[in-house]
Amino acid sequence: MDDEDEAVSVSDPTDSGEEFTCESENDPDYKSSTSDNDGDDKDVKRRAISPAPPHQDRKSENVDALLRGNLVVKRQSLLPRVYSVTDSAASVRKPFKPPCSNGYCNNNEQLTRRLWARKRFVPWGSTRPALVSITNRLNVSEAAEKDVVEEIVELPPGVEPLLLWQPDELDCNSTIIAVEPLLVKFLRPHQREGVQFMFECVSGSLSSANINGCILADDMGLGKTLQSITLLYTLLRQGFDGKAMVKKAIIVTPTSLVNNWEAEIEKWVGERVKLVALCESTRDDVVSGIDSFVSPRSHLQVLIVSYETFRMHSSKFTQSESCDLLICDEAHRLKNDQTLTNRALAGLSCKRRILLSGTPMQNDLEEFYAMVNFTNPGVLGDAAYFRRYYEMPIICGREPTATEEEKKLGTERSAELSAKVNQFILRRTNALLSNHLPPKIIEVVCCKLTPLQSVLYNHFIHSKNVKRAITEDMKQSKILAYITALKKLCNHPKLIYDTIRSGSPGTSGFEDCLRFFPPEMFSGRSGSWTGGDGTWVELSGKMHVLARLLAHLQQRTNDRIVLVSNYTQTLDLFAQLCRERRYPFLRLDGTTSISKRQKLVNRFNDPSKDEFAFLLSSKAGGCGLNLIGGNRLILFDPDWNPANDKQAAARVWRDGQKKRVYIYRFLSTGTIEEKVYQRQMSKEGLQKVIQQEQSESDVQGNLLSTEDLRDLFTFHENVRSEIHEKMSCNRCQQNEMEVDEKPETSFASPLCQSDDEDIGGFASISGCLHKLKSSEKQVGTPKEEDLNNWGHHFFPKSIPDTILQASAGDEVSFVFTNQVSGKLVPVESAVRSKTEEVGPKNQLNSKENVFRKSTLSSQNQAPLLSSNGVHNGSRLPNPFKLVVLTHKLSPGNQLPLKRSFTDNKIDDDFE
Repeated sequence: MDDEDEAVSVSDPTDSGEEFTCESENDPDYKSSTSDNDGDDKDVKRRAISPAPPHQDRKSENVDALLRGNLVVKRQSLLPRVYSVTDSAASVRKPFKPPCSNGYCNNNEQLTRRLWARKRFVPWGSTRPALVSITNRLNVSEAAEKDVVEEIVELPPGVEPLLLWQPDELDCNSTIIAVEPLLVKFLRPHQREGVQFMFECVSGSLSSANINGCILADDMGLGKTLQSITLLYTLLRQGFDGKAMVKKAIIVTPTSLVNNWEAEIEKWVGERVKLVALCESTRDDVVSGIDSFVSPRSHLQVLIVSYETFRMHSSKFTQSESCDLLICDEAHRLKNDQTLTNRALAGLSCKRRILLSGTPMQNDLEEFYAMVNFTNPGVLGDAAYFRRYYEMPIICGREPTATEEEKKLGTERSAELSAKVNQFILRRTNALLSNHLPPKIIEVVCCKLTPLQSVLYNHFIHSKNVKRAITEDMKQSKILAYITALKKLCNHPKLIYDTIRSGSPGTSGFEDCLRFFPPEMFSGRSGSWTGGDGTWVELSGKMHVLARLLAHLQQRTNDRIVLVSNYTQTLDLFAQLCRERRYPFLRLDGTTSISKRQKLVNRFNDPSKDEFAFLLSSKAGGCGLNLIGGNRLILFDPDWNPANDKQAAARVWRDGQKKRVYIYRFLSTGTIEEKVYQRQMSKEGLQKVIQQEQSESDVQGNLLSTEDLRDLFTFHENVRSEIHEKMSCNRCQQNEMEVDEKPETSFASPLCQSDDEDIGGFASISGCLHKLKSSEKQVGTPKEEDLNNWGHHFFPKSIPDTILQASAGDEVSFVFTNQVSGKLVPVESAVRSKTEEVGPKNQLNSKENVFRKSTLSSQNQAPLLSSNGVHNGSRLPNPFKLVVLTHKLSPGNQLPLKRSFTDNKIDDDFE
């Protein structure tokens, strides 16, 4: 058997798993041999149908024929018959890669000799190797080092080549640097500009000696990844002297995007770049991968690694030649120069640094300075100089109470800073996407609190502990816990109930509040939360609107929706709602493994799959995901950092989206959520510092003073929108008076809106095109932070969104809308006929009397407090008892199945 195995190896040194048959040629010697051994022709025929001769006899015959050169070796493939993959025959014939990263070099002579030993077959009974012609012999060492055969790509007609560098005529030592046609043909005009800009920065072409890096700050969806890959591939192959400018490059990215970067590089350049991606690997694999990359003899060109992995193994990159180009994706992770990750990356000897971030300005100028100083160290001086010379004058000049001198100085310093940083920062807004994407509408929806939420909110902000936190200097963590408690209460009282029952430290301020909850929400025996046959939805204003919106969406369209929240507890409620209403859904949060995330995204984007909702944690999946399978997205709660909300909102309005896009921002009226959103707008104003074109009209200060922004622990119960109130909107004052005097005729004398003013055609589709008053129409094409010029809606009938019109109910108090144009003709949502409608709507009539009217009676009721803390004199009686759960059933509120809510998982950030 050993000899036969060797024979197999001779025929195919790369595949020992195939069968071979040996047939003799039709020559006299072979006939004579067989005739001598077997007798006459009759005996030969008998042997043909009899069992095979003994093993030794057949071997002797084969050896004899082999030595005479009369043996023909034919391949009978075994593996392709049992190997269940596409092109199995070609797959099993592919050569094995050398087991060493350096191939078969001189240091591996023993291994090479052992592997080649099987190629020399000396037949049994012979003293010399067999003279068998082996046509499929493979030189493994050559194959290992052989470059991928590159296909010659020519530019399509009308596409100009992209020349990054062209030497002077007198410069004979330099060569032209041009982007390969392979990539040029896919680049859009703004992406060509971005590649040229990055090349000039990292190649040292700029006049300033201190600039060797850049920040590509394009909005989400403009193709920062493709631009970076284009530059990376070009520098790996070309340089001023004809040699590659970059030999090794490191791409540092969030853990969830490591595989995405690897897939993108393979998508655009195939196997032309030798890379290693370290994601979800064991520690030994990570160490081995890094050692292979930093080795001077390694052929690896690109390392893709997460921020955390790089920080833990940063000591391995101390050599000067370990990295020639550093690319940091989602670079706002570097906004704090005191973190270990920032320090580890800053310690790299590599000067060429490219930072990619759609939100470079997040909270303040100090964080912006940290990113700029990481990119080009020292270009803005040290931190103290920057704070004194730039930050303080700019911030003071933006305050509403600033003097004319302070405003003038702030404007001058802002312009000076903008001019300096724009040498190496390139930012384009997603307005460029309108040429390639369908139109979208952004809707800020203010939802009133339910009576239960109002009582809990007032009880909390007037508790002794909270008042002490406001008046005294308490630990910041304690105040943040109070803020988080209020934000969770705005989402749903169930989150507060879980906190109280768990006895966590965050219960301070909610003492003795369980008595406010309706008894129908609990089990009679154990006292555990049951949800009251699904009526738990109506305990929250925002959740009630969401439930109706999902019902109408499922019943009337084929749209899919993405639900985003900062809290996993809220995602639990979304999941319970979808289970009870039998909506197919997927969920991605911090517990979802990296390998599973892309599978969830692919499934949601697949139109053949029966999915309706995608539940997304803004912290875990807000960056980099492409969820174009959905065209509606709800930001259920605002984040202090506007970048987080912008990142999450950009998941659906991206390349590949074909339908109209609807972005909803839910805010609880008069609560801390409106204040958080106001703070976001204030931070967004700082973005103008890095805008290349800044006109005088763009110079706008904060709408709110610093003192206003600190006034977090107040509750304005009787306003339609606190944001709108503080705007002192001139456009709405007259209309609001008309609404108060004649609410029934608010649309009796409409101001006609032309089709040109209906950006994207949303008003026309929703049937309110010719019913909009001046204040309900947006002014021009306002920016996202410019709420003054958005459409302002007091009543649902004027909202240019049919689904929200039907879902608003009494809970929606005010809506801001901003329609964004898109030149791509959208694929309109399919409207379901009555016979096709799905969901719980058809069960409304049959179950309308299932729920009895519920009350919120309680033996120990607290007096109702006004927003200023004064007792109103009345107890909390009948109005509160009857409003929350008196069931005038809205569409979609009947449930096909009763389920208990058992998941009591608590968020860590609450503590």
